[in-house]
Amino acid sequence: MIKKCEAIVLRSIDYRDESKILTLYTREFGKLSAIAKGCRSVKSKYASAFELGSHISIVLYKKSTREVQNISEASLKTPFLNITASLERLGVMLQILELTRLATEEEEAHPKIFQLLLESLRQIDTAKKNLRNVFFFFQTHLVSLLGFKPSFNECVISGKNIIAERETPQGKDLVLLPERGGVALRREAECAGLSGKPISVQAFRWIQFLNQTPLNSVEKLYLQASLCDEVAQMLDAYLCYHIENLPPLRSKEIFNALMR
Repeated sequence: MIKKCEAIVLRSIDYRDESKILTLYTREFGKLSAIAKGCRSVKSKYASAFELGSHISIVLYKKSTREVQNISEASLKTPFLNITASLERLGVMLQILELTRLATEEEEAHPKIFQLLLESLRQIDTAKKNLRNVFFFFQTHLVSLLGFKPSFNECVISGKNIIAERETPQGKDLVLLPERGGVALRREAECAGLSGKPISVQAFRWIQFLNQTPLNSVEKLYLQASLCDEVAQMLDAYLCYHIENLPPLRSKEIFNALMR
């Protein structure tokens, strides 16, 4: 069947002399692989459409029996002009693209994930500061859309309100329990025979706030380096538990090395 669809380029690999094999996340079909024959030729009209992170419109020759679909036409829908001009913007974009590619299933349509991906790329392109917050926002909302929404309001062991309990002498310490789906009061976890990963109240409050803040406002949130690292470790631990066989993001390792 011939289908026109909207897509974002997650990965692009040169194939033979003039073609590319692409991993796309489409609004209509979810993640799929496709080949753009001849797109690297000097005569190609749509070579620039297949850069990493490009938001494009494509005409797809799709067969259910074929693992790699054929692209016959393509055009750029949204030019992200600022991303490639900044190492930090590029690094955050690559982490989001890689996480989407690794965490989603083949040809499992999820328009809300497509929209989250598109809006996150737009925010990376326009934000003036605190770009890492966009990746944190993407992580928390992606895991929720995949069906593993974390609980950051009530203790996942007792159901008690964490903020209210924090005011009591016994409620000072918190732990992350990915297997239970969120955060617990440490004393409640220990009573249940669970240890969990200790987290500071600052990291807890920031994650809680992140879940309630619109994407276009996250650049206003400033995190000190130590808190930023704690939040990153907390989100990584939660994602790795709930997304089967999720490896460390290679793009994150490269980005962190370059930014030192």
